Amino acid sequence: MAPAMDAKTSRISDDDRLLNMWLHNRSGNTARAYRADVGSFRQWADKPLADVVLDDLQGWFDCLKGSDATRRRKLASIKSALAFGVRVGFLDVDVGAALRLKRGRDRLSERILTEEDVRRIIDMEECPRKRVALRVLYFMGLRISEMCALTWRDMTRRQQGGVASVFGKGNKTRHVLVPAKLWKELVAVRADNWRPETPIVPGHDGSPLHLRAAHRLVKRAAKRAGLPDASAHWFRHAHASHALDNGAPAHVVQQTLGHSDLKTTTRYAHVREGDGGANYLKD
Repeated sequence: MAPAMDAKTSRISDDDRLLNMWLHNRSGNTARAYRADVGSFRQWADKPLADVVLDDLQGWFDCLKGSDATRRRKLASIKSALAFGVRVGFLDVDVGAALRLKRGRDRLSERILTEEDVRRIIDMEECPRKRVALRVLYFMGLRISEMCALTWRDMTRRQQGGVASVFGKGNKTRHVLVPAKLWKELVAVRADNWRPETPIVPGHDGSPLHLRAAHRLVKRAAKRAGLPDASAHWFRHAHASHALDNGAPAHVVQQTLGHSDLKTTTRYAHVREGDGGANYLKD
């Protein structure tokens, strides 16, 4: 006789089981974002994923609010979940495969701050703790969730500056340089009674800086500098663009940012005036 299901098991839907398998071993931030996207679609469709048809996906996508990039990201989440459901046998048909969108215009350049913009945002921030947070985002090129999660246990001192072990997207660890000046600034805002689990960028009370508080910190600093549209991720864009423009090898920037594909990194490269492939050929 098969064992009886307990109350908790009997209440979970097939869709919930599918999502739990799909999100297994993903990072906390990624899982929360994907679960929110799929939850929004399930609420709109009001039917099990097994009963979803192409019209449902098209109708949901057409009514989504937000930027084109945000709408496409949300759709990609749903398509990924549906494709996974087919691969593991939970769903019979991958209706998401039939929904294809025209490639959108690449607006990355609109989200890259100039070096002068970055300096102005940082210099206008009077609070040392908040200024350090902005400098960490820019000089280390971290995602805001990575910055909030960093503790002194992850930091290794070097003769000049140090190295941070960053646990990032895709559950991958990478080692990121901490410039000497930034290291001194981090030490300056560190509590006297610090421990290995002390955050490198603390909240106002010394506890870990919450993700929402970090976003507010950046938005307020950017607005103060006359750049109300800028977000924390724009500092990461700026790191990539400025490093490449100043001669950093693409593979070094790729490793710093944790890009799995070098093509993602080279999107930030700009052709300098008067430069071209011919300059690198022997005549």
